[in-house]
Amino acid sequence: MSNKQILFESFPKQDEFLEAIFSNKYNFIMYGGAIRGGKTFAGLGALLLLCKMYPKSKWAVIRSTLQTLKLNTIPSFTKICPTSFVKKYNQEMQTVTFQNDSQIIFLGENYVDDKELNRFKGLEVNGFLLEEVNELQQKTFYKCIERAGSNIIDKQPKPLILATCNPTNNWVKELIYNKWRTDTLPNNWLYIPSKITDNPFIPLDYLESLKSMPRYEYEVFVEGNWDLQERTGAEFYKYFSLDKHVKECHYEPTLPLHISWDENVNPYLPCGIFQIANKQVRLINTILGINPKNTIKDVCNEFKRIYPAHASGLFIYGDATSQKEDVKQQKGHNFFKLIQNELIGYKPIMRVGKSNPSVVMRGNFFNTILFSNFGYIEFIINTELKDAIQDFTNTKEAADGSKDKAKVKDAKSGISYQMYGHISDLTDYLICEAFKTEYQSYQRGDVTQYVRKIGSQIQSGKNRL
Repeated sequence: MSNKQILFESFPKQDEFLEAIFSNKYNFIMYGGAIRGGKTFAGLGALLLLCKMYPKSKWAVIRSTLQTLKLNTIPSFTKICPTSFVKKYNQEMQTVTFQNDSQIIFLGENYVDDKELNRFKGLEVNGFLLEEVNELQQKTFYKCIERAGSNIIDKQPKPLILATCNPTNNWVKELIYNKWRTDTLPNNWLYIPSKITDNPFIPLDYLESLKSMPRYEYEVFVEGNWDLQERTGAEFYKYFSLDKHVKECHYEPTLPLHISWDENVNPYLPCGIFQIANKQVRLINTILGINPKNTIKDVCNEFKRIYPAHASGLFIYGDATSQKEDVKQQKGHNFFKLIQNELIGYKPIMRVGKSNPSVVMRGNFFNTILFSNFGYIEFIINTELKDAIQDFTNTKEAADGSKDKAKVKDAKSGISYQMYGHISDLTDYLICEAFKTEYQSYQRGDVTQYVRKIGSQIQSGKNRL
């Protein structure tokens, strides 16, 4: 790949992308997943190399509108395109012809004005670069698959579609990202994620300035988080806020550990690890036992590996229904007995109620905490716990006010499971049991009293949080 040096100084992620292209293993490669990850230069640089390698080849660059191409994509192209390689540029047709008669044409999708995609009829090209494919129609994507490889030349390249992207919740996530995450992409398809932190040419002060972005935008466009969804009003945790409830918090050896469980197998057996200081509940870590290590023993072994010397107390919480005797185990054993036995060295203390609070009531209680720190209780999640953040963000409310238990089906195993709600469930159990007095007060309707107290504390400068 030495030819790339004449175009731009690439970095490792871009090299990975270019090497995948020229391996001839793939017909479709998507690159990116965040801002400033070097997507555009990598995509355009790849087309220029393909043009040089394959005389008389033709390639099309597609973006949502021609105007966007002119404002963003074409200026980037002129920066890296060697003028000596250009034979002519047809400004009217937005076509560049090179010395070896290869071509690149820049096309706007313009779907609003051309829903039948007539501009693609008769288009004979060897491949495409779909700039910001997340802004294009799925119909356009399939049309490009149809037309790729239609230009027949002496030295024929493999039909190829390249795409750059940012995280989205549309068809790109469903068709490409979700299949990549579950390892079910077609063998000739590839996704290479690249974030701004993969780009060594980004100044540190610029990276720092991005932290002032709203938290949702930062998670999606800087961290490349595809699984956060914009709020629709149908969320179960209506007052969960990335800005307010996601903060850096780490293990403190002098504080007790509080671990809570949700008896579950797929997509994982979850254990939440908390610490509580002055009524601030900190979700500092999670252990998600994924098949084949989705057993109590496996999760407990991981806990012991992470916290081998913890000696400040251990409390166990979880789903009260898991206290029933497990007929698959020896008599007298259940889910929590097994946990106790595995963690006996920590001298665990059980804090599991006789029954679970109703989903609606505990949800309302938790939402009130999130909204107003009811009972002076504060809740935060460690910034590193992406699965937990997604769980609180994406868990939806059912028509009856409970949690939506909608299931998805794993494409490989055929197993159906609830994608979200497990980590938030185990958190609910802990909150209601650890703060039983406050929960009972909430049930009695003492919300207004607590809210007034909080307001007066804030106004007097005596906020206990």
